[in-house]
Amino acid sequence: MPISRIRVVNFRSIKAIDESISPICALIGPNNAGKSNILRSIQRVLEKDWLTRNSFTEEDVYGRDPDKDIEITLELDPPYEYQRFKEAEPVDISSIYFEFTRYKIGPNAGERRLEQKCFGPEGDAPVVLAKAPKKGERRKFETLYSTPKEVRENNPLIYIGSNRTLRSQLPGSRYSVLRQLFESIDQNLQDPENKIKVKRIGGEEIEVTRLERFHRLMQEAMKVLRTDQFNELERTIKVNALKLLGFDPVEDEEKLNLFFSPFDTFEFYKSLDLQIGEGEMSISATEVGDGLQNAIIMAMLQALESHKKKGAIFLIEEPEMFLHPQMQRSLYKTLRELGKTNQVIYTTHSPHFVAIPEYDEVILVRKDQEGTSLRRSDLDNNDVRREKLIKEFDPERNEMFFATRLLLVEGDTEKLAFPEYANRLGFDVDRAGATIVEVGGKRNLVEFAKIASSFKIPTGIVYDKDSSEFKDDRESENEYNAKLDSFKTADGVNEVWRFDKNFEDELRNAMGEETYQAYCQRFPNTRKPTRARLIALDKDSQIPEIFQEIVNWLVKKPVDE
Repeated sequence: MPISRIRVVNFRSIKAIDESISPICALIGPNNAGKSNILRSIQRVLEKDWLTRNSFTEEDVYGRDPDKDIEITLELDPPYEYQRFKEAEPVDISSIYFEFTRYKIGPNAGERRLEQKCFGPEGDAPVVLAKAPKKGERRKFETLYSTPKEVRENNPLIYIGSNRTLRSQLPGSRYSVLRQLFESIDQNLQDPENKIKVKRIGGEEIEVTRLERFHRLMQEAMKVLRTDQFNELERTIKVNALKLLGFDPVEDEEKLNLFFSPFDTFEFYKSLDLQIGEGEMSISATEVGDGLQNAIIMAMLQALESHKKKGAIFLIEEPEMFLHPQMQRSLYKTLRELGKTNQVIYTTHSPHFVAIPEYDEVILVRKDQEGTSLRRSDLDNNDVRREKLIKEFDPERNEMFFATRLLLVEGDTEKLAFPEYANRLGFDVDRAGATIVEVGGKRNLVEFAKIASSFKIPTGIVYDKDSSEFKDDRESENEYNAKLDSFKTADGVNEVWRFDKNFEDELRNAMGEETYQAYCQRFPNTRKPTRARLIALDKDSQIPEIFQEIVNWLVKKPVDE
């Protein structure tokens, strides 16, 4: 039951959003943009506990406006097949709707209430059997207005927040990774075919089910636990309960059979604590440092993936926390594997948790005077485009998704030099939230510009008019140059700069041939990108006017930031 679309109105920082959601979905944006609120809106309506009006408070309402109502709609694709009775045909539930509103009339007018609805593929409320059918009895049907609890119960929700406490991921926690794993383990233990060999007192070895063996051992354990004080406590509670109910504790003793019972198997699993051995001692893993706790939680995720669990919805905040780059890349692979049979929605500030070839899995989250807003690419990610992007894959290029402004350049020369010119002009490119991405050659500029523009990222392009990549086909290059120039917008949000020949010639023309050659001799046996950076570092070197124009645009604050 993956979520295919989410609509949220008036929840926390969200005034109104309406966006499709992919099986793997990365939410990217600055702090306080509303990424976590998107996850929490999903968590609120899919958590297993029965939803009531107390599931929301006035603090959750956008702007804390008492006249506003919260609305959350989740569309499901494929739909959830709901079957109220075994004998009934299943009906499709294609969307679920929740509204935190107020009574309009009646004695409770003005008080908050929670309204739940579900809808079929055509937008109508599903029609289901009113009661279990009996032979010879005419079937009666009724409209299903409220969302059945099975929608939540049969689709596990696993929430991993930014507060990486291991305690929240132990089996006793409702939305934990370990709970999902132990539910499977418990189902396996309950299987009558799951047997264990035990020896009788006479030494004879027999096979019994694990469940039977568990209950036998728990009975033995209860005999040990039943001290005189234990039995007296149990008896006292029973006697007092009988008195409070108006019975005689002696004559009516059999009217209330009250006793303590041991855990069932799953309750026993839920009570387990994870321990870490230190020499002859052990401590609870919940007592160790944050970094180790986070590593254990991420290891649980990987264990879940290896067990091939299906049908869960994972909500994860900042999976990169406490992980060095190599482990971030490893965990990203795990999330992608989980996403094949589950849905994974996560927030991130790390370029290691996104990939340009999968740009259609990215949603940019922004916040302005109208609250949280979303940007998703409408550019078709077909097989040809994906394969081309995979060939040009470079993790550094993933930074484009995190940029407030993006400058696309052909190669390393511009990428290394422009930040140094910015420093000399009194600007810090990183502090400005800007990113310079070299795309691996002129022929890739259009593709990267299309992706950036589809996300409405303010984008600048720097290119050489006459590139060696087109030396045998100038007509095609002119057509390509026209495509690049077309990205420029009248409002200056997107800009394009053309070097008449190349970066080096712009330097040569600005400082003069003699001075330029002197710099070249000053840095002999040096690659062009490195030499360009060293020249840019020299406070006495002239900064070409076009370079200043590029830098000024790059560090300019976008209108919507």
